[in-house]
Amino acid sequence: MFEGDLTKADFSKANLKEANIYHGKLMGGNFTEADMTDITLYNADLTGANLTGANMTRAKLKGANLSEVNLTDTNFTDAEIDGAKFNKAVFCRTTMPNGIVNSGANCPAKKTEKTARAEQAEVVENAINGCVIQPRTVCMNAALAEANLGSANLSGAQLYMGNLAQANLFKANLGKANLTEANLTHANLTRANLSQTNLTEANLNKATLRGAQLERANLTGAILLNADLTDADLTGANIAETTLTGATLCNTVMPNGTVNNSSCMPEKKPEAITEPVKIEPVKIEPTVPEIKPAQPAAKVKTKSR
Repeated sequence: MFEGDLTKADFSKANLKEANIYHGKLMGGNFTEADMTDITLYNADLTGANLTGANMTRAKLKGANLSEVNLTDTNFTDAEIDGAKFNKAVFCRTTMPNGIVNSGANCPAKKTEKTARAEQAEVVENAINGCVIQPRTVCMNAALAEANLGSANLSGAQLYMGNLAQANLFKANLGKANLTEANLTHANLTRANLSQTNLTEANLNKATLRGAQLERANLTGAILLNADLTDADLTGANIAETTLTGATLCNTVMPNGTVNNSSCMPEKKPEAITEPVKIEPVKIEPTVPEIKPAQPAAKVKTKSR
């Protein structure tokens, strides 16, 4: 029996036969084409989950919350749904416990095999090393080192322990993503959206986070050695036990809203330009030696004999 938190977990095509997830938290989970025959989900919360094509024959759903769940092609044959909530759930070719097929007004036509193959090919094209680059993707231990993910939308993605060393994430959307223990050394996260992102114990050594949005991000135990946080916004972020040794903090908004300029380089004042001193040439007049007139010879008096 399992009572843990499996919010947004990916169980697509999983074998969950006779599983007992009593009181389980399965909000937003992906159960596409999962085999859930005889599963026990008493009082479980599946709000917003995707159960497209899931086989829930004889499933025990007493008291379960299936509000806003996608039930396209879901099979509930002989399922126990007493007390279950289906508020705003999408019914589309849904087989109910009594065998009746339930389809809402907005139920689209079933996709042909050709269309399904084309969509699958598109998904494969958007994948890197098996990780589909899209919102809420689940890629534990993702191999995305040096990947070019500029402007990629990975909001809500599960990238626990992913390797994104030296990845280009310029202007990428990683809002509310789970990057716990991820390797982001030397990654380019300039102007990336990391608001409410879980970066617990992530390695951001020498990462570039210039202008990054880190509002309310969880950076508990994260390593930001020599990281560049110029113009970054950490308003409301949790930086408990975060290593910031050598980090560049310039116009950086700290969790308490103050601006940290401790690493800004002082601006060099331009040197004053002075007019060159003009030196007037000195005229040197040639000196003519003064010639004095010759004095007449003195007369010598002689005595007469």
